[in-house]
Amino acid sequence: MNQTDTLIAIERAEVGYHEGFSNGHYNNHQKFSPAVPGLEWSQDQAWCQTFQSWAFQQADVKGLAPVTASCAAGVDWYRSRGRFSYYPAIGAMVFFGPSGGSHVGLVHMYDADYAYTIEGNTNANGSAEGNGVYLKKRARRDSYLYGYGLPAFAEGIVTADPGLKAAPGCTYRATATSRESDAQPATPLEAVLPWVSSNQLIWAATHTLAEEQAMGNGTSRPADDVALVQDALEQLMGVTPGDPHSVFEAETQQLFERFTREKLGHSEVAGNGVPTTQELVELGERSGLFNVRAGSSPALELPWVNLNQVIWASTHSAQDEKAQPVGSADPRADVALVQDGLEKVMHTAVADERGIFEAATQSLYDDFRRTVLNFAGSDAVGAPGEQSLTELGQRSGLFQVRVGSLPAGGAPSGPGVDGMGEIAPKQVTFHRYTTQGTLADWITEACAAAGVHASSAWVKGFKTAVARESSGNPNACNLWDSNAVTPPGYSKPEDFGDGYPRNGPVRRLNGELTPFQCSRGVVQCIPQTFAAYHAPGTSVNIYDPVASIAASIRYVRKRYGVALDGSDLAAKVQQFDPNRPPHGY
Repeated sequence: MNQTDTLIAIERAEVGYHEGFSNGHYNNHQKFSPAVPGLEWSQDQAWCQTFQSWAFQQADVKGLAPVTASCAAGVDWYRSRGRFSYYPAIGAMVFFGPSGGSHVGLVHMYDADYAYTIEGNTNANGSAEGNGVYLKKRARRDSYLYGYGLPAFAEGIVTADPGLKAAPGCTYRATATSRESDAQPATPLEAVLPWVSSNQLIWAATHTLAEEQAMGNGTSRPADDVALVQDALEQLMGVTPGDPHSVFEAETQQLFERFTREKLGHSEVAGNGVPTTQELVELGERSGLFNVRAGSSPALELPWVNLNQVIWASTHSAQDEKAQPVGSADPRADVALVQDGLEKVMHTAVADERGIFEAATQSLYDDFRRTVLNFAGSDAVGAPGEQSLTELGQRSGLFQVRVGSLPAGGAPSGPGVDGMGEIAPKQVTFHRYTTQGTLADWITEACAAAGVHASSAWVKGFKTAVARESSGNPNACNLWDSNAVTPPGYSKPEDFGDGYPRNGPVRRLNGELTPFQCSRGVVQCIPQTFAAYHAPGTSVNIYDPVASIAASIRYVRKRYGVALDGSDLAAKVQQFDPNRPPHGY
């Protein structure tokens, strides 16, 4: 057998092995630590990486992997040798968790959706307490799966990485199976319990209320993890912490101390209200609400990329992008980071000018969504979204993502788009709307954004107007009427809507340049009107039906004097009256 198959065969032979069991728990006592010179000290500790070090030693390929008990060290080892990828490969070490530091396995087979692995110190039910060696089936798109270390096997390596098609010692295959993979069933995907980060929770327990609230929600933020801990404490202790939900302050600390004393039998001074990883594991297991892993603390130093600025750049011309004055409202620095991230993850140079988001950047970004994130259809094309951009930042390790204000001819960045009402027309974006929802839902949300009650008059009126304006298609772009021009001072934007010509079938624009002033969206606003009546807190995407309807509500209120409750909408604006023929407004 070659080196790859020998390694996989050795690990497969260990499937079913279990660590020691004492005092009602598995105890991390296993045979691998004493058998690896230099890792004897790791006995009775987490051993997923130690198992890999042992297997490489047994296969006589010890030099192809680090001899370490640390997953993070394993990631660094492969990165430093240029042998790290975000695509699976046969015989690759697959790393999990933030920066790959939480867990590791070995890939013996992969397809378009899953990597099939051999893992030590894991289990069959998805709890945080690993107990043995198992075959696992891991979703490639799972955010917990970080990436792959590629051993330099003598026979080369078979990989799904398109960037390595021409690399020496690499064979590209979209799907692949090792000789040692057989019909043995893999353990199903782990139970879908959320993960909490012990690092983030310890950070929250040792920082002030103001510091916690300043971090907000989302990736690398402790709020969601704290909320799960509070829910678990409430379930087990029968008491609701008096702190705000998702804030780890005095009352949560006191209740956590009670849990450690009364449920875990710890002394009164142990922990002082600050959780330890093992205490959190116990809390998660006993409540059944979460799993625990280590993770990055919120004190990250990576630069921020502004989602709205990247979207704006992706839907505007190079001329518009270059016209933005240098400063906080200039998207070029953010676009440059995105391009760097794409080059790092995709192993491909971006042909566009640095900082300018044009066709080559768009094409590589679409490829990233299709091949790395496994997005399909409309999700894999068009302007970047928050999820894909966040994934790119995390996988490249180059930036974090936030939503903020857009470039506006030199206007200061201000409080961000969430607080913006009227915007400049050139701030409008033109990317495809893909989120689900009904027309009734859109109208109700838009009424709230526009500051009116969602009365039957507003709902009935907009149902009538939407049917007449766009037949309910939020991505409609009129390419033929008198509005379809580009006024002086503007340039054609890159549009991702559905183009409606005067005659002929509707066609997907998919980045095609279109006249700036085309009527667009579910109520067919032109960008100038949408911008002038933009509702605070709504998207600046003209194809977003909630933002478009909200702007239209504000427009008819101002232009025609429609009442707050919409009771005179049909009387004052004929296009909204089902009892009269259609009429422009």
